Amino acid sequence: MRDGEEWAPAAARPLTPGAGLGKHSGVADRKAADEHSPDRDTELLIAALNHAWAWYDARINRGLQVVNFFLLALAVLIAAYVSAINAKHYALAAVIGISGTALTGATFAIGSHQRRRAGDGTRALDELQDLVANRLKLDSFRMVRGRAPARYIVRGSFVFAIATLLGIASVLYALIH
Repeated sequence: MRDGEEWAPAAARPLTPGAGLGKHSGVADRKAADEHSPDRDTELLIAALNHAWAWYDARINRGLQVVNFFLLALAVLIAAYVSAINAKHYALAAVIGISGTALTGATFAIGSHQRRRAGDGTRALDELQDLVANRLKLDSFRMVRGRAPARYIVRGSFVFAIATLLGIASVLYALIH
């Protein structure tokens, strides 16, 4: 490509015929997909890929931040619980145990919500990758496939169930003594 020349796709047909990309966007022209030039269609596809990836990435990062906060807060609560038990302040230890159990439940709820919302981005990425892979005839481009395997979801749920049970046990221990 020489200076001053614009890049043009090799084939003149659009990547997303009839898909209607950009119809509901306040930024994009409100034309049907088949009214866009191939250059414009490529721009819309790039924007759609960027949006889907940003959505997915933001939800996954937010979920990881919640888990990191949970681990840090839980470490502080465990230290406070042990100190309260050692000092024989059992009522305070019970309150700390209740706080830890509530924190565990809230973290699980927020994390589950973020995982479901990330799944929305995964489905969009899936469809967009299929468009690109079909057009370029590259099956290896299909990197994202649906949701996380159920075994990972079950493991996460199991970990939070154990943490909740430990929280309840810590409250009962403090109340019994």
